[in-house]
Amino acid sequence: MSVAAKTHLIRIEISEGKKRTLYLVPKDAASAVATLLKGLDDRSGDKSFVDAKELYPDLQDPVKGPAISFHGARLRYGLTQKQMAEKIGISQSDVSKIEKGERAIGKKLAIRIGQALGIDYKRFL
Repeated sequence: MSVAAKTHLIRIEISEGKKRTLYLVPKDAASAVATLLKGLDDRSGDKSFVDAKELYPDLQDPVKGPAISFHGARLRYGLTQKQMAEKIGISQSDVSKIEKGERAIGKKLAIRIGQALGIDYKRFL
């Protein structure tokens, strides 16, 4: 009589925009993926990559950071200000004000933005 051995599977999720792919892989394969990703993380000597903090020094600023994140997310998804406004239920002028740091993003709006784009809303707070 043969007995099937239980293999502990690790969940790996890869997201690209709204597209998400889920993989369940054995632990040793997950370790290999983790090693590969850590290697990609070390880009200190690679001149083709620029640290986000260099491009956006205000990203950690509690007022400017959410505005920068919001603008970046809109551009990442290829949306105009008008399209973004329609997705989240505000006016185009409010989208503009948010991007300029003239209008704050409250928690309710941040949640709507996150849901509309399929990303964590906390990056906009």
